[in-house]
Formats: sequence, C-alpha cells, structure tokens
Amino acid sequence: MRASLERMIRPQPFSTRLRLMCGGLPVLVAAAALAASPSAAATRESLKTPLLADIGTAATPITDSILSRRATRSLTAAASWGGTFTTSAGDQVSIHVSDSYPVDNTRAQRWADFLGSLVHGSEISTVQVYLAPLDEVQQYCGQDALACYNPTNKLLVAPGDDPSSELSAEAVVTHEYGHHVANSRNDAPWLAIDYGTKRWASYVQVCSKAQAGQLFPGAESDSRYQLNPGEGFAESYRVLNQHRLGVPESPWQVVSQSLYPDATALSLIQQDVLTPWTGPAQSTLSAALTKRAKSRTLSVATPLDGTFRVTIRAAKGERVGVNLVTSTGARVAHAVVTGTAARTLTTTVCGSRTYGVQLNLAKGAGRTRAVVSKA
Repeated sequence: MRASLERMIRPQPFSTRLRLMCGGLPVLVAAAALAASPSAAATRESLKTPLLADIGTAATPITDSILSRRATRSLTAAASWGGTFTTSAGDQVSIHVSDSYPVDNTRAQRWADFLGSLVHGSEISTVQVYLAPLDEVQQYCGQDALACYNPTNKLLVAPGDDPSSELSAEAVVTHEYGHHVANSRNDAPWLAIDYGTKRWASYVQVCSKAQAGQLFPGAESDSRYQLNPGEGFAESYRVLNQHRLGVPESPWQVVSQSLYPDATALSLIQQDVLTPWTGPAQSTLSAALTKRAKSRTLSVATPLDGTFRVTIRAAKGERVGVNLVTSTGARVAHAVVTGTAARTLTTTVCGSRTYGVQLNLAKGAGRTRAVVSKA
C-alpha cells in the first residue's frame, strides 16, 4: 500500500520515464547507474538545520490551509523517518520527515529543539510535525498552500527547507505552530483555532467584529482570508517569538493590518500560551431589597468574552424582577424570581466589558443573592 501511494503522489523516477520513452533495458541500466552516482546524490534536497534568526525571514505571505481527512490518511501511509525527540527542557516532540530528504536524525532533533525554543506550553507534546519539500507539502495541503494543519489529529505539515529566498521554513513552521497553540486552548463558546485564544480574542474584539462583518473566523479562501482572526493569531504568535528572541521583524503581510498586534496583544498571547484560560470563574453577590430601597443594580466586570450566567435566589416571601443589561443599558435577559426558587439568566459577552444585574422588588423584603459565572 505504501509503495502504491508513493507512486500516486510522486513524479515518476527518471529511470522509469526513460524506460517508457525508449523501451530499452540498456537505457534503464544506464539511468539507474546515473541515479546512484555521487553527482546525482549531491543534488538531492536535504532537511534544513533550523535557525531561530530565520523566523524573521518572511518577506512574502504565509498562505496555509486545513489538512483534509483524505490527505491525512494519505500522509499517515507515506514513507518517512524520524520519531519522538526530547528537547533539553525535557519536552517530547514528534518530528517525522519525508524520505525525500536523506535520513539525518541530528537535524530532526534540531527541529524539535527549535520548537522547544518557541513560547509554548504542554501542547508541544501533542503536535505531530511532518516536514517535506514544498512540492510534496502542496500535494497534501493544496497547490497554493505553503503549509497546513489538521486540528483533529494535531498534524502540522510544513516545508523542511526554505520555500524561497524571501521566506524561511522556520517562519512557516512558527506560524503553523501558532495554529496548534490556538487549537490546544479553550475559548468557549467559540473554537480558538478560528477565533484565537481567550484573552487575545477578547482584547482584539473578535466576537463583536465578527458580528459586525469586520472579521471572518474560519475563512480559508477568497478576500476574507485577510480578515480571518485565526490567521491573525497565528501570525501574531510568530511576531511574539520574533520580539522575544530579538529577531528583526518582517513585513506584516498574511492578514489585514487591523490585526497587527500591539504590545498588549503580544503580552496577552504569551499569557494565553503559558497560563491558559481553563474555564469560567464563579463569584457571589448580594443586595438587600426593602420598601425604601426597592431597586439595586449589581455591577459585574466582564474583561473576557464568553458565556455569562447569573443565578438569582430571592428571600422567602420575596418576588423580584431581574434584568441583565449591557454597559450601554441594553437588556439582554429578564426573569422574575419568587420566594426561594432560583432562576438563571444567560447571555454571551461579546465586547461589553461590564454587565449590570438589575434587581426590582415587587413583593416582600430581604436579601437577594446572585451567583455569577463568567469567562
């Protein structure tokens, strides 16, 4: 099966083409001898030894794609070498290399060390990296793509040598690893690989801009690719590593200038990588409602976009009307709570950095409690 796959996805060897053209055994033997000669072997591409300084070599856009299931199946059957390598920090990294490159486990180890030098967390041990010449990469990723990533299998496919003099393999791999970082983070209720990580996406206002048609999460084709926040995050991740390593910054060309990261955005990405958001936090607030103070508003800061829930429980004999409002006063949810029964109001925080829980006493008196769950 592997041999048949190689025949399907690779150009015919020079010897086979010669035999088909000439049909003679002496020619086939001569071609085989030529392929085995030192001069022919010398022209074979080699896996690059990665350099951190080359992260900044990106004078042309880094176009990538989502690795399809079909391509993933083909890739898992392709001939390769490599395996799991351990970095100096003890991280284990899966590096597999196309057998189009001569076997050199020392260079594969250098690629594991390269990834270990980037800002990373525990996700480094879950990525599966496949390095190949660009023409082979494009057989899996698409003819216009320089790399691709499968979020289900966490499989990253990228060139193992520079695609051009203006674009390094290191720049492409770092950008693509940014997708893996996002895919390994929680940005509920959205997919981080499409929206970016929690703190960064909230700061950039991905949700509200997506609603306004200014950003297009998940867009992988046409002009909307330039406004894909997932691509903006991956490229910002590459810029973060440039700054951290003191590498001169390359032109911002992958996505719209509106997604270019300032110092705050870069700091938030680093936080999202090193101390990921893991889920909502809870807090309890309360307010005493009386005949003289029938209305109270509990203010809740919402620095992060995501799901907001507030559960209201009134005192015995109370009936309380509850409104959940944004910082502009817009009501997004309403409920009436009677006695000790509890009611929960839910909304999605999408750009509003403060919410108000308005309590209006209709009957009785007592202390009303609010349990808040927010990103």
